[in-house]
Parts: sequence; C-alpha cells; structure tokens
Amino acid sequence: MARTSQPSPLLKDLKIEYHVRQFNGSFLQEEIYRKEASPEVDEAWQSLGVDYKSVVIPSDQAALSGFTEDHTQIRPEHGGGYPANVEGLHHLRCLNLLRQGLYYNYDYYQEKQESAFLNGEPILRLHITHCLDILRQQLMCTVDFGVLGRVWWNKKDPTAFPDFNTKHKCLNFEDVKNWAFEHQTPERVPDDYLVPPRDLDIVSEGMS
Repeated sequence: MARTSQPSPLLKDLKIEYHVRQFNGSFLQEEIYRKEASPEVDEAWQSLGVDYKSVVIPSDQAALSGFTEDHTQIRPEHGGGYPANVEGLHHLRCLNLLRQGLYYNYDYYQEKQESAFLNGEPILRLHITHCLDILRQQLMCTVDFGVLGRVWWNKKDPTAFPDFNTKHKCLNFEDVKNWAFEHQTPERVPDDYLVPPRDLDIVSEGMS
C-alpha cells in the first residue's frame, strides 16, 4: 500500500513494512527532543535527518515522482536528475524550526545565526508560519482515528488524565532516513550544477 502524498521513487527501493510502536506520551518526563535548546538537543534532532541535503531523483524516475520538464534539473555533466526533498524529512525539519522558534529557545538560535535564523525577522516569521501550516495540512490529511482513554494520577487527589501512551502501526522511519542519506546531493556543488530555466515563463515572480 503506497502511503505517499504523490508517486515516489522510494516505493521502488524500499519495502513497505509496518511495526507496532507504543508512543511515549509522558507529560512530565521530557525526552531529549523536548528539552530546552542546547548542543545535545540539536544533536538529537540532527540525528533524525532534519539537516540532510536534497536528494537526487534520476531522470528516468522523474515521471514516477510527478516531475515535469519545468521542474529544476541537474546538468547531465554533473550526473543529471532532479534535486528533491523527502516530504517526511521536510515535516521533521519544520517541526524542528517550530521548536527553535519557541519563546524559551528563540534567543539561543538567534545568537547562533544558523539556517532559517540567518534571515531577517519578516522572512523568519514566514518560514515558521509556512512550517506551521504545512504540518497542519499534513495532520489533517493523515488524521488519526485512534482514541485516547483516561487514566488516574495523583494519589492525593485522583484526577482523570488522557492516556497518551498509545500504540500505533508505524512505517520504518530508519529505512526512509537511510535512503535520503544515501541519495543526497554532493557536499559541494559547482556554480553551474543546475540547468537554467528553459523559458522565463516558468519562473515565478515570487516564492509561492
């Protein structure tokens, strides 16, 4: 069963498998991904592939990927193909940016001046709100039918609290991450790496 928003070359290379996983929905016990900004927290997020470079989709898989001649291409002398991003990793990258933009993390990343924080305030804000709305759409598109029961906590004053430690049928994220890692563009690319647009009519006036 293809669980993609559109055709994907990953379906050719990866076996779609599911496994049952229990979410860690603890409210009081924070995993590393939830902690306040620090080098250790950044390393944990980076280990998820949030900073991977674009992947290269071979030209013979362009149609399978939903690409047309109007999409950006790599010059044949540099290997050819199409630069692209794995959507699932883009979603994680967006989630990471929302984390960085939290009020108690914001100054830390402004001081580091890396990635999205290299931009001025107006563009940074647009980047964050873009990510917010992409994740909204993704969550609505793949709405979870699961239900959360209630459990008791606080022996002094028992209170019913949602049980977030639920079981889910999950795809193998590591397989997708490893595929993206292995298909990245080179660390350094020449200035003429990309084929110029064949017609200025396909070039947008502004970022859509």
